Amino acid sequence: MELGRWHGHTPGLVARIGQPGFAEGLDAALRNLVDFDLSCAFAYPGENSPLLLHDGLCRVSPPDIMASYLGGTYLLDAVYSACRREVAEGLYRLGDLAPDDFFSGDYFNSPFVHPCISMETGALAEEIVFIAALSPTTRIAYSLMRQNGHAAFSDAEFELLRQAAPLVTALIARHWRPAVDLAGPGDDGPLERAFRSFMPSLLTAREQEVVSLVLRGHSSLSIGRNLKIAEGTVKIHRKNIHAKLGISSQTELFNRFIAHLLGERL
Repeated sequence: MELGRWHGHTPGLVARIGQPGFAEGLDAALRNLVDFDLSCAFAYPGENSPLLLHDGLCRVSPPDIMASYLGGTYLLDAVYSACRREVAEGLYRLGDLAPDDFFSGDYFNSPFVHPCISMETGALAEEIVFIAALSPTTRIAYSLMRQNGHAAFSDAEFELLRQAAPLVTALIARHWRPAVDLAGPGDDGPLERAFRSFMPSLLTAREQEVVSLVLRGHSSLSIGRNLKIAEGTVKIHRKNIHAKLGISSQTELFNRFIAHLLGERL
């Protein structure tokens, strides 16, 4: 029944490709399958800055938070990291894309850097993401979110959206490809240089790698697997990083990096 109502909207969505109102129409059509509170779509063109394609966030955060995201804090976003890994097209729970400590980390829970939450709403109950591939290095991510206090998407709801995913990814790729192509190469170069330029006079290259993975939401065990070093070695690196920077917590490290990142972008 739900899929029938979804399919009933698809001719209208096809007609809206390249026209105003497409994203709002897609949101409305998908609400025939499941309820959700917020939506947004970004293009992640390789190493260049992301593009905000659709803002269905209902002004949940101030405009400067989104500006900071587009200016650099996206580097800590698990969706961006998944797109940089060139994940296959399809529908994903954020939990299937994110590192093991992502949801307890400062980025996911901070209303000062996360554009989809606020001090009033708190962290999201869940985010699910349709990912479409425009090229081997460019992805569009269209997210549906439920806010804090609501249930996560059930397996049955996720399955309904999974069945719709091939058409959804085809539609968003077709609609937003011109905007992504028009933007062309970014002017800023690979913004991941922010990790390499973070405290270079104090931290070694290996310690900068550890910082980048810590801030993206990896545990010491996951960092060890990524860098092919022992978990104990990672813990020593983390202790040395704190000592060199004169800090005592991961939150202080997060705040120091955000200040560096946004200061570099001003």
